[in-house]
Amino acid sequence: MARRASPVYVGYGPMTRLGKYWIFFVIVAVGLTLSWTQIGRKTQRLFENEPIIFLTTELSCHVTEAPCAALAADRAVVVGPAPTGLLVRQTGLSPEKIARMEAVFFSADGDETGRQLLARSAAAWPVAAVPTGSTLLRLRIVGDRQATVAEYPL
Repeated sequence: MARRASPVYVGYGPMTRLGKYWIFFVIVAVGLTLSWTQIGRKTQRLFENEPIIFLTTELSCHVTEAPCAALAADRAVVVGPAPTGLLVRQTGLSPEKIARMEAVFFSADGDETGRQLLARSAAAWPVAAVPTGSTLLRLRIVGDRQATVAEYPL
């Protein structure tokens, strides 16, 4: 009687365990490559749609002790102490074109300790209170199809 060969592995013999692992590795690698490629394209489109302007903060700046400025060529944001927390003032952007101003606080290890949406009162934006353990304040101003970001040490 003639022996029938398996239709899947004709001429190659049975697949070894190492071969199965190799195929699994190739499938995972191709999947990860395609996934990261898509994420990169999405991020690029996001940055093209909303340009970000990073402000340069003054040296030896501590906003809880004295006012401190972050500057760019056409705008500035000053943060200083206030009786109820901090006070933010800006120049160079029309207040009507500011859609949102947000304060995000971070600890020394980079974990987020708090987030506040700021509401304008008179000519400034008050920050209610600084969360305990915060060492960095990041202000993000969104408006007029661009974002402005400034970071201040606490």
